Amino acid sequence: MPHPEADLHIRLDLYEERSSAVTATITGTPTRTIHALLAIHGFEPLDEQTMVMARIDREEPHYAEQAALALRAENLTVDITPGLRDEIDTEWTWANYPTPWCSREEIREVSNDAQKIYDDIRHGRLTIHAHAHDGWTTVAVGT
Repeated sequence: MPHPEADLHIRLDLYEERSSAVTATITGTPTRTIHALLAIHGFEPLDEQTMVMARIDREEPHYAEQAALALRAENLTVDITPGLRDEIDTEWTWANYPTPWCSREEIREVSNDAQKIYDDIRHGRLTIHAHAHDGWTTVAVGT
């Protein structure tokens, strides 16, 4: 019996409308499972065949590579375009970042937590009721 997943192919590329965003173009017969796997890695649907990942920290190339590794672990065919591969392979320094004692991975961990909060606000899962600045940091109250 043929498997619909057998003809499935995912192409990761830079999104033309935002330089750091990444698109996942699905050829073949997409399934809910494929959409769910991409969603777990930060992609959101544009249409049935295309999903996009846009982050507030502009770390899309790093997370696109993580998604590609996870998808390949599920025996899916994933291609990364040369332009995106260049961005993945280019390690950059965040100029004037406020935590020079943190490693790159620690900065990614903090920015990923910020991304989760941003996504929760954007999707209506978190509402911020009040915020205040105590002179050193901004704090917020939300549900």
